[in-house]
Amino acid sequence: MSRLFEIDFFSMSSESVAQLAGKKIHEDVEDWEKQIWQFIVDWLNPDINTLQVFTSGSTGAPKAITHTKLAMINSAAATCTALQLEPGYNALLCLPVSKIAGMMMVVRSIYGKMKLVCIRPSSTPFNSLPDELKIDFAAFTPMQFYEVIASRSSYNKANEMGKIILGGEDLRLESIHFIRELKSEVYTTFGMTETISHIALKRINGDNPDANFKVLPGIYVSVDDRSCLVVEAPSLGQPRLVTNDVVNLIKENEFQWQGRVDNVINSGGVKIQPEEIERHLLGVLYSPYFVGSIPDALTGEKLILAIEKQALTDAEKGELTAAFNKLEKLHRPKQALLIPQFVRTENGKIKRKESLLSVSQAIDLQA
Repeated sequence: MSRLFEIDFFSMSSESVAQLAGKKIHEDVEDWEKQIWQFIVDWLNPDINTLQVFTSGSTGAPKAITHTKLAMINSAAATCTALQLEPGYNALLCLPVSKIAGMMMVVRSIYGKMKLVCIRPSSTPFNSLPDELKIDFAAFTPMQFYEVIASRSSYNKANEMGKIILGGEDLRLESIHFIRELKSEVYTTFGMTETISHIALKRINGDNPDANFKVLPGIYVSVDDRSCLVVEAPSLGQPRLVTNDVVNLIKENEFQWQGRVDNVINSGGVKIQPEEIERHLLGVLYSPYFVGSIPDALTGEKLILAIEKQALTDAEKGELTAAFNKLEKLHRPKQALLIPQFVRTENGKIKRKESLLSVSQAIDLQA
């Protein structure tokens, strides 16, 4: 049973890769591997000009998005330029190619003439990597990257990688602490299926980490009257894409992400961006969590803190209450809702509304 294989886009011609992929899709290989070979067959087929991919479904039902190969090549070119990826690099694919993040790792490797190391997608990808294998470029979800905290071996492997991009959900504080100590260049990404994965990067470690997201070459951003990001990326097939992401526009090519406008909570007539409260809790709460709301007869929506945890100690309750007391009164969650396991998408994003259906315990945090 194969756990790892390589595709040498650096040395092999397109014709040789196409022949190899055409052979592999008819062999008795695991589904995850066959999907990679099938994607390559479709990519190298000159009669196929567009490819379809589904959104993650984190903010609604998954929907089909169609991209042209030219737009995907333009996206790959922008990333290769921004990260200075070189031909012959070893790139790691540990994401499913059924999603845009996995697809684009293949496209970047083809465009950049890199050697693609493929392993079975899992929440523990580092376990499948030999110690002696040098990876120059890799993409992970934050959930996959949490392994570097739990395992010294995984940390050492990540430390020897060249450039790492992380996308899919916000990073927890304990991850950021470890990431800051890594020798490898680590970037968090901003993007979506509609923009062919990321359109902006933010370096989060090194001597001079970035304070803001910086957009890739050829992409232009602005905000609408809701303070939501508007992306103009004709090269990606998006002449004007209005998002639901609230941002603070720093300059024409830099922005700070504030949160999702569809997550905004209206409590007693006051609009609250829950992600701002979540950031306030960094360093206070180490279990996965999010701020949300439940119906309330008095205020319409009552602010709550959902925690992926079975129980809270008295010390944890005290720390949360102390942290909340530093917030404005209307921005203080009234209850902690304990949920044994959050509902997540395939790439690790928390489904907030669905998760709130599985509350095991409600704890009042304030009198």
